Amino acid sequence: MKNHTFNFKTNFTLKLLLVLGLFFIVPQQTEAQFFKKLAKKAKEKIDKEAEKRSEKRVNKKIDKTFDDAEDVLDGKKKDKKITEKEGNSKQNEKGNNNSESTNSNEANAKSNKPTVVWSKFDFVPGDEVIFEDGPSADEENGEFPSRWDLYKGSAEIANVNGENVIMFIGSGGDIVPYLKNSNEDYLPEIFTIEFDVWFEKGNTTANRFFISFLDKKNQWKNGPKGDLTVYPNGIEFKETDKRYPGTEKLGWSNEPVGKWRHISIAYTKGKFKAYMDDTRLINIPHLEDNPWGFTIRSQKGNQYLRNFRIAKGGVKYYDRVLSEGKIIVNGIKFDVNKATLKAESMGPINKIYQLMVKQPELNFSVEGHTDADGDDASNMSLSKARGKSVMNKLIAMGISANRLKYDGFGESKPIDNNSTPEGKANNRRVEFVKFSGSSNNSSNTSNNSSSTFDNIDKKMIGEKLESLADSPIQISNNSGIVNGKGTIILYATSDGNFGKMQILDIDKEDNYKLTVKYVTYNYNGSIHSQSNNLEVPGTYTCDLDKGNIEDVLRSDEDFWFNKADKTTTSIKPSETSILKILK
Repeated sequence: MKNHTFNFKTNFTLKLLLVLGLFFIVPQQTEAQFFKKLAKKAKEKIDKEAEKRSEKRVNKKIDKTFDDAEDVLDGKKKDKKITEKEGNSKQNEKGNNNSESTNSNEANAKSNKPTVVWSKFDFVPGDEVIFEDGPSADEENGEFPSRWDLYKGSAEIANVNGENVIMFIGSGGDIVPYLKNSNEDYLPEIFTIEFDVWFEKGNTTANRFFISFLDKKNQWKNGPKGDLTVYPNGIEFKETDKRYPGTEKLGWSNEPVGKWRHISIAYTKGKFKAYMDDTRLINIPHLEDNPWGFTIRSQKGNQYLRNFRIAKGGVKYYDRVLSEGKIIVNGIKFDVNKATLKAESMGPINKIYQLMVKQPELNFSVEGHTDADGDDASNMSLSKARGKSVMNKLIAMGISANRLKYDGFGESKPIDNNSTPEGKANNRRVEFVKFSGSSNNSSNTSNNSSSTFDNIDKKMIGEKLESLADSPIQISNNSGIVNGKGTIILYATSDGNFGKMQILDIDKEDNYKLTVKYVTYNYNGSIHSQSNNLEVPGTYTCDLDKGNIEDVLRSDEDFWFNKADKTTTSIKPSETSILKILK
């Protein structure tokens, strides 16, 4: 019995050493995190064996290494330094009176923008802006915001990291949009509301915002009862509440570092949805109350509000194309005086992408427009750069370059006045104008794609595989090529190597034969295998570790070029590999 126990402990120790060894053979940070999670899975299996006193070896390749790789890559590692156990119940936590705060300078220094790629964000702003406040750079520091009215408490304009914001001071306050006829129902039957709120570092029940869908100063007898409560880590409304993913071990009001949160609200004839950053947290199919107006309340000082917008209307994009031949989008946002897309722009861009995938006959000219601020020449250049930026994003997501082109018209084609913030907001837009035939932009895009392909290294591949959304890799359907020449695909092979592949050609006359170039990397970043001209016939499997398409063993398969019918083709990953289109 002692000898049996000794052997078991020896085996157990060796297994642990084998698992821990994974951390030292992989120098790159991405692989370290990747295999650390796999090691955790192996450790759990070993513990289970210990309980049963069995001496099984760890499954081959640690459960085939990649059986659950997609879950591993999509999972987010939690920082133990900033997490803490939640109270006995959510109600107890929300009642916690322990408070801590920092001064505004510390909060400002730690302000940050969302860095995630919002690949699954489906919020689309309304068509026409009816109220907007940045606030403007013309607002005077220390004064009450001119586009708002005060119901209770205190608020004033402050400058945070060079940007004007509305700052609640003292014990906070309640503010409402300053509108004509504000005693009437000014929220239409279809509307959207967007804004950013800053949560200061701390753990206090005052670290939250209350949203009322009535103007408490002017509509006190009307509108719905009950507030939507925005916490640093989730949203609560009516009988529904939900955490933002990855914050489950934090208290609802606990903000470890101080951060901005982007809040989006959509109301469509009784259907109510609320988002925090890229994730929908509240979805009420039948809201019994009728929203009339808006009030936001803060319970403490050093909380900020910015980028507030109310917009009305919303027609499905495809219906707009059919009726008008174009889609006007004012929800695609950029950094000030730049063509850099903001994260919240991904809602409408994702919808355009989905529309183009479903309707392969649609080709769009992506056209930028500005308001009248600034000089004509600068606005013209900026509008063209913004149109190009959106076009390139769609191409990077997988839309063929010959289906897109771009242009810009500066301030020359306004659709509203330029004398009000709302009018300017409506004029700052991106239009997707339908055109027939193919653009002549394929060669330029091919060069751009080649440059992008060459600049992708092994570390970037690991990071992108974690952030990119899972989506089918369709090559063609009965309407034509969907993901064609220039499309870049990142992958993790069945042997655990990272790599990149670019489509060079699709020969429809030869059973849709694919021609690709690829590079597969070793753990240390050196090249494992590569080819500048690998041909993959329809229905063939491919081993990207060896660049082989002949007699590939099932255990070595990385993808299968599937041909469902005469014109419908797709690339399907094997059970132990991962393939994602670069976005």
